[in-house]
Amino acid sequence: MANNPLSTESILKHMAEALPTHNKEDTDSDISSSYEAIALFSHACMIAVGFRLIGFGENQKTEAECSQLAPRLSSKWNASFGSHSFLYAHSQSSMQYLVKIDRLGGKAEIRGIGLGDERISRFEITAKDYISSAALPLRITMTEAGEEDRSNLEQKLKGIFISPSRVQDLASEFKLTIIQKLMPGLHKEGYEEAANANAGTAEASRVRDERAGNDRPRHDPLADPNFLPQPARPYPFHDPLEQQPRRPIPQGDFPPPGFDDEYDLQRPLRGMAPPFPGAGSPFNIGHDDLNPPGLGPHDPLRGSFVGGGGGLGGGMGGGMHPDFNDPMFGGRGGRGQGGPNAPPGARYDPLGPGDGPRGGMGGRPPNPFGGFGSNDFI
Repeated sequence: MANNPLSTESILKHMAEALPTHNKEDTDSDISSSYEAIALFSHACMIAVGFRLIGFGENQKTEAECSQLAPRLSSKWNASFGSHSFLYAHSQSSMQYLVKIDRLGGKAEIRGIGLGDERISRFEITAKDYISSAALPLRITMTEAGEEDRSNLEQKLKGIFISPSRVQDLASEFKLTIIQKLMPGLHKEGYEEAANANAGTAEASRVRDERAGNDRPRHDPLADPNFLPQPARPYPFHDPLEQQPRRPIPQGDFPPPGFDDEYDLQRPLRGMAPPFPGAGSPFNIGHDDLNPPGLGPHDPLRGSFVGGGGGLGGGMGGGMHPDFNDPMFGGRGGRGQGGPNAPPGARYDPLGPGDGPRGGMGGRPPNPFGGFGSNDFI
């Protein structure tokens, strides 16, 4: 059985053969970055299965120069940093094939397309999962006479990969995603296509994830027939995320002093507080107007749920027009002695100063200004 053209040894051999020849005065490195190593690896895979290089871009066809230098690459193959392009042809097809390797952050995207087909095949890898940056830059050994010594070049190229198995993992993915998609049915001695490209791609992805240190659990508890869920817990139960109640601050022998409300922040607004305990609120004005006339809040037929006071026929104020007998003004809710203007049990709204019912001031406060007649406010 013929050797596999995409074996680790075959790929390293084609990579070593592809590195350009150095001039005596040339001191540049041959591979300076992980992305150049991945690009050289991709080119070696294409050459290994029978493709031939005819240029370095879709519009940069230099077939004569490439044929003259083969299997070496031109010195301009890595002229652009982070982006490498190779244009190929194959004896079993009339199409031309473009392969591009681009740097995207810490990843390398490898794309391939058959010109005229317009179907792009691509995959991406994390460079540090395959290439050891500690082995870079790489340079061909030079003798004292200024000549190249490539005897240990394949070993050096092998050292830039994390391990030999990573070389084979990357070769399998390149074969399934690029070679097999660009040219299905390719005939090459020792080359075999995967029976199911999708299954092979999934397997390669699984192996790559495992080697990259993926920490996903291998055991699926839901797929285990012996797995039993935990029993339901009654409510309430201890919730570790529940906020714990605050502990009271210990007062000790001397409790801390109260808040010094020097700006009267804790006092109610002026005019909104009752003048004495039990006095009505100004917001309750008019509540007794909801009661039957003359009964106040004491309806003998049904209970009353509104404020007010007094007995049958004796109101405590609470009408829409309060007088000075209303508790809001400091009165005690008593009416006058009655008369034609205000018979017992009736509410009388004064028409003006001095028009109040007989019986005195009631709960009206004294006039602080005095001397203006009937002690009325001005």
